[in-house]
Amino acid sequence: MAAAQREEPADSGMPAAEPEIVIQGAGMSGIAMAIALKRAGRHGFIVLEQSAGVGGTWWDNQYPGAQCDVPSHLYSFSFELKRDWSRVFAPAAEIQRYVEHCVERYSLAAHLHFGREVNAAEYDANDGRWTVRTRNGEVYRPRYFIVSLGPLNHARLPAGIEAFRGKVMHTARWDHGYAFAGRRVAVVGSAASAVQVVPALAAAAARLTIFQRTPSWILDRPDRAYGRLARTLFSLPGAARAYRGWLYWRFEANAFAFKGHGFFYRLLARMARRHLENQVADPALRARLTPGYPLGCKRVLITRDYYPALQRPNVELVPLAAAGFTATGVVAADGSHREVDAIVCATGFETLDPLAAIEIRGRGGQPLSAAWADGPQAYRGVSVAGFPNLFLLLGPNTGTGHTSVLIPIEAQVRHVLACLDEARRRGARALEVCESAMRDNNADLQRRMSGVVWSSPACTSWYKTASGRVLATYPGFITRYVLETRRPRFGDYRFESHADPA
Repeated sequence: MAAAQREEPADSGMPAAEPEIVIQGAGMSGIAMAIALKRAGRHGFIVLEQSAGVGGTWWDNQYPGAQCDVPSHLYSFSFELKRDWSRVFAPAAEIQRYVEHCVERYSLAAHLHFGREVNAAEYDANDGRWTVRTRNGEVYRPRYFIVSLGPLNHARLPAGIEAFRGKVMHTARWDHGYAFAGRRVAVVGSAASAVQVVPALAAAAARLTIFQRTPSWILDRPDRAYGRLARTLFSLPGAARAYRGWLYWRFEANAFAFKGHGFFYRLLARMARRHLENQVADPALRARLTPGYPLGCKRVLITRDYYPALQRPNVELVPLAAAGFTATGVVAADGSHREVDAIVCATGFETLDPLAAIEIRGRGGQPLSAAWADGPQAYRGVSVAGFPNLFLLLGPNTGTGHTSVLIPIEAQVRHVLACLDEARRRGARALEVCESAMRDNNADLQRRMSGVVWSSPACTSWYKTASGRVLATYPGFITRYVLETRRPRFGDYRFESHADPA
């Protein structure tokens, strides 16, 4: 199961101390922003990345079976289509290579600086600049600070797991050197990464135990390798773009299903139930795998290998949460104990506080954590009142449960670039969204949430807080978000000239 060791790109050297722009993160959104700046003739930027390479979640998540759950042709930038995908649903390593291709294609290497984890940033109203610090002690003074949140990168481990004395790994921190063959293995979690990694573990481990707190809604993954004919067709002028356009609207229609009612909802739910019935004959196991909440409350998963893996003779599904850990194993919620040699944590990420690892202070030293005391919020998911010259990518309420995340990413990048251009045109040293505009935008979002399944009292997920506010996802069609952000309403921003008092 071990993968070949990846060759890590070398750091491009010490960046300038006062670039115009600092981008935090070299995931898909950070790279998209960097490309947009280069194409616009803005070269005074650097990208600070904590890892040793680009790709963000695709650099981190290299566990066996890691794969995108959006069709490959919808998972490349619209301005840099990849026509030669190997499969209908691309493996993680292929997506990561695509990001590396984009870096080379747009000559970004000189702007990238690896091993630099940003841990603090503070706005200085006296000169309209940010002071950005890394854990290694580097200090930068950019005019603009663009934070690529990457909500799926702060791995979450279950409480108390430090008591276990065997091997522990998170799916996003995979140890390719560990041999699972002949081992007793536990998987804690049964959602997105679990359904992908379990088939590989089941084939290798002597005994595999999966702790399932709640079952997931699962659809069949119609995956296959692209043959020579398909690749030839996609290489024809306009073919890949036309296919991507068809996929865009095909998946955009899935937003209807997230209303929690109606024809599309019933159709998707029926497809999921039929998939379960077709793959699991045992009624007792099927009952343990049947969700008791509306489809769409949690992330809908796509796989055709998970259910068969659960029916292998060496696999046990425990329909209970892992309630605790001992030196030798896992304690289930009913008090039963399973002794294991290794624990794989498919326990997700810290998503509702995506900037917890960075101390960000805005105007007057106000901490972002205080501004977000009731949960993260931003104007169009991009700008935060009280934090001039700060832009977020993949910010609050910009995620999507039904289509490719690259679509809102490109919309956000265009919005940020338009704001930068307008500030330059006005000769402004700072721009900041008005509190009233941000408040009205978020009030409208929460009102519209009443029309989607995530706001249902029957739903609990990482999409929303304990109080019921949905903070992760955008309500409805992502096309609406694209149109809303296409041309910024500059009346919602305050521009500060160089002559204005701090």
